[in-house]
Amino acid sequence: MKQLSGDEREALLITLLRAVQREELTEGELLRRLRKDILGMNQDEYAVLVKVSRRTLSDIERDAGNPSLPVLKRVFRPLGITVGLLPRSEGVLRRMVQDD
Repeated sequence: MKQLSGDEREALLITLLRAVQREELTEGELLRRLRKDILGMNQDEYAVLVKVSRRTLSDIERDAGNPSLPVLKRVFRPLGITVGLLPRSEGVLRRMVQDD
């Protein structure tokens, strides 16, 4: 697997997060893509890293089950993503980010 540069990783992250915002990609699909494409890790390795069972990780990636907010925060943290509340409207989100 080709190692991505920092700029390539950031570009991929932004592209995938935009796809989630547009509901073209689920959160589970996002996690799976980033785990594989950015970290190059399999589920077992990543589950150990984030201290969840491989089954829990698999369920999250398949958008199955009902993981708690702390678990979601833990699995997304190594990818530079925080789990929280964002407006669904792209316009409101854009204004919110611009005001920061």
